[in-house]
Amino acid sequence: MSDGVNGKIDLAFCWVFKETEPKQGLQKLKSCGFEGIELWPDAIKQYGIATWKQALTETGMRCFQLCPYFNFMGGETTIGASRVMLDEYLTYARELDCKRLRVFTGPPWGEGVVSGRDATKRQWKDSIESLTEFCDKAANDEVELCLECHEGSLMEDGPLALRLIHGVNRKNLTANLQVPLLNETWEESVRLLGPYTTHIHIHNWPGEIGGSNPITYLEAGRFDWRPVLDKLCNEQGQHLCLSVEHGDHYGVDDPWETARRDGAFLQQLCRQI
Repeated sequence: MSDGVNGKIDLAFCWVFKETEPKQGLQKLKSCGFEGIELWPDAIKQYGIATWKQALTETGMRCFQLCPYFNFMGGETTIGASRVMLDEYLTYARELDCKRLRVFTGPPWGEGVVSGRDATKRQWKDSIESLTEFCDKAANDEVELCLECHEGSLMEDGPLALRLIHGVNRKNLTANLQVPLLNETWEESVRLLGPYTTHIHIHNWPGEIGGSNPITYLEAGRFDWRPVLDKLCNEQGQHLCLSVEHGDHYGVDDPWETARRDGAFLQQLCRQI
């Protein structure tokens, strides 16, 4: 892992620039203060893993997380497909020297969503056993599997996420702490999941905080990230990647303006932590 901005924090941007070539976009993100990116399946398919590898190498940027969509909710059919996906993404991780894969336990929205409270005993058992298997396989490449704490998943709040983490009991199962979690204060989330947190999709809101409410530039929102990061980095000693997600604010703003503003804000914030 890199030393980050202040030895504690790395800065990433979730790639949303469909009309920008990888090398050009990575150079521009670097000039905004970011050290790397996250990649989703569409971006990988659009340009191919070889192009991404070359662009990352030539710009000195990193891929901090790859984002497959595992699904353990549909029995052997979806678990088997997830095994194939794991092999595919571990290959990508080796090519890009990426050490983190995002984990969903099922579809995060739309048809087939299963929350932790609605999941059957079999779905919990399948998820724990599959994640244990996946963690052991990923460990061969020194890759961690990072649970995206997201409403409509088995890890939509702290206690549910801990049920998975403790059930799997592998050091390379970590958490992407997307506060606020469902019906939970950030303080409680950090207390419960801070020791396992390596990654944060960082957002801010102009009005009501959390959920599906509109998001905005980090500097312009109501939520104060400073105490969250102080607890995680200084009190708990975590090394984090802060990754700006939905940089177009769901189609409202130019993501390059988000990169410019959020990059400057995060650089300043990190210097204060």
